Amino acid sequence: MAVQLTKGQVARWDKRLAETTTNKARATALWDLARLLAGDDDKAWADLVRLLQGWTQEQQRQRPGQ
Repeated sequence: MAVQLTKGQVARWDKRLAETTTNKARATALWDLARLLAGDDDKAWADLVRLLQGWTQEQQRQRPGQ
């Protein structure tokens, strides 16, 4: 089952994501968060992977040549 974060965990993740200064750093943080949230739920993990792949592809389209 997917994990539900406590208020303290949400605050820590908000801080970590706010401190990212590049798409690469943000992507790493988002993948880490996705793995945590999915827990041992393979369906949730698959959904999050599709979501993050879409985000990654969109970031790449916005920055051609990089």
